[in-house]
Amino acid sequence: MSSKQTALAETKQFRSTSWNFWLFLAVLTPFTIILLFWHDNLYPVFSYWPEWNTPTEKPHALVRSYHLETGVRWMNPDGGRWRVMFTCNGQTPCPIIYADEGDIVKLSVKSDIYAQSSIHFSTLGRTVGSWNDGTAGLSQFPTLPRSNWTNAYDTSGSWGLNWFIDHTTTASADGLAGALYVAPSPDRPRPYHLITNDTLELRQISQAEREIQHLIIQSHQHRDTVWKLLRMRAEGSEYYCYDSILVNGKGRVQCRQPEYDHIKGQKLDQKGCIQPPGLPDETCKQSLADYDVIETQGRRYMMLNLMNIGFEHSVKVSIDHHKMIVVANNAGFIVPEEADVLHIPSASRVTILVRLDAEPGDYAIRISSTSVLQNLHGYAVLRYPAKRLPRYGEPMALPSEAPGLVCVLPDGGTQPNCSTAEGQLLPPYPPQPPPSAGKQHLGKADLTFRLSAGSQPSKTEKYVPEYFLNEKPWQLYHGSMLPLLFHAPNETLVKPIIGNLPLGSVVDLIIENQINETIPFYKHGDPSWFLGSRGQQRFPGNTVQDAIDSDSKSLNLQDPALVIVHDLPALGWSVLRFKVTSQQATIIHAAKLRYFALGMSAPILEGITEDTPIKVPESVVNRPHVEFKPAHDGIFG
Repeated sequence: MSSKQTALAETKQFRSTSWNFWLFLAVLTPFTIILLFWHDNLYPVFSYWPEWNTPTEKPHALVRSYHLETGVRWMNPDGGRWRVMFTCNGQTPCPIIYADEGDIVKLSVKSDIYAQSSIHFSTLGRTVGSWNDGTAGLSQFPTLPRSNWTNAYDTSGSWGLNWFIDHTTTASADGLAGALYVAPSPDRPRPYHLITNDTLELRQISQAEREIQHLIIQSHQHRDTVWKLLRMRAEGSEYYCYDSILVNGKGRVQCRQPEYDHIKGQKLDQKGCIQPPGLPDETCKQSLADYDVIETQGRRYMMLNLMNIGFEHSVKVSIDHHKMIVVANNAGFIVPEEADVLHIPSASRVTILVRLDAEPGDYAIRISSTSVLQNLHGYAVLRYPAKRLPRYGEPMALPSEAPGLVCVLPDGGTQPNCSTAEGQLLPPYPPQPPPSAGKQHLGKADLTFRLSAGSQPSKTEKYVPEYFLNEKPWQLYHGSMLPLLFHAPNETLVKPIIGNLPLGSVVDLIIENQINETIPFYKHGDPSWFLGSRGQQRFPGNTVQDAIDSDSKSLNLQDPALVIVHDLPALGWSVLRFKVTSQQATIIHAAKLRYFALGMSAPILEGITEDTPIKVPESVVNRPHVEFKPAHDGIFG
């Protein structure tokens, strides 16, 4: 073959090979792109979103995938008694879930516990519809034992440390609770310039935000909640006494403080608890378990999230020799306030900034319950570098302090010279004035509902009372029944359900308290405006506008706080205002376990009327579930 023919043959072969290569590349490229778009960490996996709601609004959002396996485990977190607890991935509190604002959080849950359960996130939007709120009996069926459940959450517009809990039974108090931290978007306005104008300090504060640490405060019992409920049913025992306060799952049994043996004239037992008449006092033995230690790591500022998920005890918190600046609550940034003591209601969270300018050493973080039924307290430790650590196996020593320098007193009160901050009272930053139904009348709402928190004797139980918020109790057994969201829109709603709230309407909830105890309340959904509250008195009028017209000074319509949890004062009143922005089933309920478990809740159907029904997908309605019908409407069904 001539050299010319050889060259032509090689050229044809090269062209053929080149053509095959480009053909292969043309096929491979779109296939690769498809794989990338379907990859969990780069784009939503569409198979997890049914075809009725493909998330086309945020095509470039980062998806963070998490898996939780719920189970049971023998644990002894405070060193006082071993007991069975619910866990996530083998631990309690559940592992903290992390995301940046704007991310999609995809959560897969495998239930390996012996009871029905559901996971409810506070203040977090749902991507796949309001039927995935995580509240059994309200917006979805619970997850059955040995079953799976997957959901997606859009973090746009919400940030901070917020809790997630089981919302079917009382399992949250037995360990099935955790937290999600969403770091705020760089574009979100911060109030740090209201603290200092120094450029270096502002950089240090921003660094503290990026390295934020979390303190999850829990009330811990040595018996599970079902055992205590059955004992109360049998002999009328208490349902409000706890054995310890834990921080991030660590703490000790702290028996009643010797100098504090009465609350309002009533005798306390060794656990610091008031026992019901006719029942014996409880004994107490102090333990030597470790405290949680927060390391300063040589920084100038430290930012901390303090979240109280005890679901019974509201607490006051102080740090020896340190002031705290509150910069955010559950609803977001607030106008900063400096204080010596923080009041954190049950189910609430505050974000604080601490200036680290003390001498090297350990400083006690003191936590004391504000309960009128038990004196309960706990501790954590703030540690500066250069502290000499105890020998291996030696119990941790609590940092001592002169009594006159301790701000939080044994009874939950404070020293006269110590200031107290409450996140539920601080205005949002930037300002977000409340909506109204009329431009000329800021106090006017489209709808006003009068609620009353109270108790009544049970018709079926000798020792167990019933608690209500809207005339009738909403019993826990509703978690095993057809969810309220699935009912026909023309169905007659009976109390305690609140319904017929059109989209766009401004709603006021005026809540009065028949009980001589402060009760924290949690409302599901977006944050509400906390217009005001007063203790030991009735609300001055039938509506907010009535109170304004009567020259009441107890309401704030200019810059009220945004909250998801607020305190209803003892024998007093409080007012929440919210705007109906979407179709969903929400609920407002007590954030004290005994009140919640025994009925103090009021479901709310928002934006769902006979003229504007909601369509729930068949796949959601037909989810595997138990068929339960109560024998009667008593608290236990």
